[in-house]
Amino acid sequence: MKIKTLQLLVVLMTVSSSFGQTEKGKFLIGLNTPLSFSSNSSRIINNSSGSSFENDSSTIFSFSPQVGYSIIDNLFLGLDLSFSFSSSENNTSETNSNTFVVAPFVKYYYPTKNDFNFFGQFKYGFGRSNSKLENIGFIDPMIPSVIEWENNIEELLLGFGVGYFVHEILNIELSINYQNTFYDSFANFSGDQLAIDTFSASIGFSLFL
Repeated sequence: MKIKTLQLLVVLMTVSSSFGQTEKGKFLIGLNTPLSFSSNSSRIINNSSGSSFENDSSTIFSFSPQVGYSIIDNLFLGLDLSFSFSSSENNTSETNSNTFVVAPFVKYYYPTKNDFNFFGQFKYGFGRSNSKLENIGFIDPMIPSVIEWENNIEELLLGFGVGYFVHEILNIELSINYQNTFYDSFANFSGDQLAIDTFSASIGFSLFL
């Protein structure tokens, strides 16, 4: 009888531990970065005609530290800071950009009876981008060889993933994300705007304190 009671207590403690990390009143400190593969496409929007056309694909590296607080069990509200570098090129030009975005986020965890958990998150923020375009492959005296510009951006991200608690307070997380980034101007300086849609996988971790 004592052995069965002890076994029951161990099971209850294990289940309680798996739910305790994301309970109300916990702080979340996290960091996410894309995996080595990503896919994105972009389009240039012409304000005068309303038409759009495809632009080159680009490679993006970014990382996002975040801090949050659980207002109820499993639901976290917080602030995400995203830093990214992108590079793209074709036969005539090469473009490099650095971006910084501040975004409030909502993140919900669905714990299980073991160390695995599922989560979804949404964030929407504003930031600033600095870009440099270098014309290559041809020489035209009417076109500057180097163009630099800045613009304001809006960014939306929706992600779903799975996590695993490797320690009582440390959760390793893998997620699939959709991200839309909207730039208020483009390098042609004609009033066109740039929208980039990105699908990617990211890996990161969260600490619960």
